[in-house]
Amino acid sequence: MSTLVTVSAVDAVAAAIRASVLDGTLTPGTFIRESQVASEYGVARHTVRAATQRLTSEGLLRKARNRGVHVPELNAEDVVDVFRLRAALESEAVRLLVKARSTPAEAVAASARLDALAPDATWDEVVEADLAFHQGVIAATKSARLARAYATAQSEIELCMVQLRPHYQDPAQVAAEHRDLLKSLTSAKLDVAERAFRRHWQEASDNLVHTLHPSGHHTPVHAERS
Repeated sequence: MSTLVTVSAVDAVAAAIRASVLDGTLTPGTFIRESQVASEYGVARHTVRAATQRLTSEGLLRKARNRGVHVPELNAEDVVDVFRLRAALESEAVRLLVKARSTPAEAVAASARLDALAPDATWDEVVEADLAFHQGVIAATKSARLARAYATAQSEIELCMVQLRPHYQDPAQVAAEHRDLLKSLTSAKLDVAERAFRRHWQEASDNLVHTLHPSGHHTPVHAERS
């Protein structure tokens, strides 16, 4: 007999709102109305409040004084800060994997998924495979604490990628980038891998900053090693 996984009403509402934010249904700047959400899902307002508090802690919602919570409109500083954290965590994973000469199986599988995407693949499909690649890199370190820290940042990383949608038009472009990253990891040369991943983080950050603020200035997301 199969075992059902029971989730609380707070978990269910949080998951529903999270999905709507990350698939773009709830656009940046949209306020979450407790009464409306409570009515839609047939739950109490305090359940919605607990769910939105959880999503605020993840960075997917933001609280405005006397106005409730809303989907954040990312600015250049937000983007750079998210990618700075991502770079710090992934750079340590890259160092560990190259040192151990370890090939991340989950990242290999995700790269194959990106390669197999059709030219008209949805952005959600691209994002799912892209995230799986980077999660695979982290998972391959077998560091529970590194994985936990990355999971904490994951929602904001994904939010950034959702808002990158206008920049990437061709899934083949994303697939090619990740083939290069995988090749750099298996080169057994730390400087090669670090350079490839730094370029990937910086280009993603620059593209998003440009998408949000076409006249914005460039800000590095990482510090070069001496």
